Amino acid sequence: MTITQLRYIVALDQFKSFAKAAEHCLVAQPTLSLQIQKVEQELGFDLFDRKKNPIITTKLGKEVVEQAKSTLKEADKLYEIAGQWKDEPAGNVSLGIIPTVSNYLIPSIYKKLQTEFPKVNFRISELPTLTIIEKLESEEIDLGILATPLKIPNIVEHQLYYEPFVVYYPKDAKEKSTSVSMKHIEKYPLLVLGEEHCFRHQSLKICNRNALAKIESGSVETLKRMVDMGIGVTLLPKLAVDKISDRIVPFQSPEPAREISLVYKKGFYKTKILNKLTNLILSVIPKEYHKKEKFKVIGVSIAQD
Repeated sequence: MTITQLRYIVALDQFKSFAKAAEHCLVAQPTLSLQIQKVEQELGFDLFDRKKNPIITTKLGKEVVEQAKSTLKEADKLYEIAGQWKDEPAGNVSLGIIPTVSNYLIPSIYKKLQTEFPKVNFRISELPTLTIIEKLESEEIDLGILATPLKIPNIVEHQLYYEPFVVYYPKDAKEKSTSVSMKHIEKYPLLVLGEEHCFRHQSLKICNRNALAKIESGSVETLKRMVDMGIGVTLLPKLAVDKISDRIVPFQSPEPAREISLVYKKGFYKTKILNKLTNLILSVIPKEYHKKEKFKVIGVSIAQD
């Protein structure tokens, strides 16, 4: 029984499909199927019920899968220890990132990931906060980038930077000033993201609004277009604003801001990659956002996201 065979078993248990498992493992479907059959022959029992659609892991198969996960984790640690002695980190890293961060951060760092981590295979997924936490705990992904603090016992938060919120006004607004407080925007309908976004709940906290907003959307760009039509105002993450405009106004000091962190499950061991990725991200974030002294950090409720 080989490490590769164990990876195939875990993938099939996860995806419940030979085709999807093979695609995930970057091998041909017949190759994956044959290797799993060899393991079953060696053990003397079936790991999967192939008559079901989707495929079901058998009772004994579930025990084997759990042990395989543990074995793979320990094997990866050995590779990582070996990697610590090399000039360049290597291996696979799966990264989940919330949409309101990914839309500006990933374009800024993607090419640098390829040049600075030539031997690391990054798998990047845009996911809501709750899904990232669930996948970290089930070890389906290695790292997450999201708004904190979350204060989840089994999750470590590695703070990166602090991003202020700004107000986006409609074109004909007459209450604009160089900085805003609640009295400047309370007369406007507030447009927010949908329930799955932590940015929505932070926006409502800042504006002291408990009632439903007039419009909810899954996209920041949709909210901006609705504001352009004069329907209301919305809050935006400062780094997602790519131009200077008198319609984009900061809050009065101390500015409300969200804390953005790299998060991972306790026991994460790819420290060399973590440290280098931290430095890479900070290199594209303005230095005035590296420390939280001048900001009022708005917390996140995992139950709501």
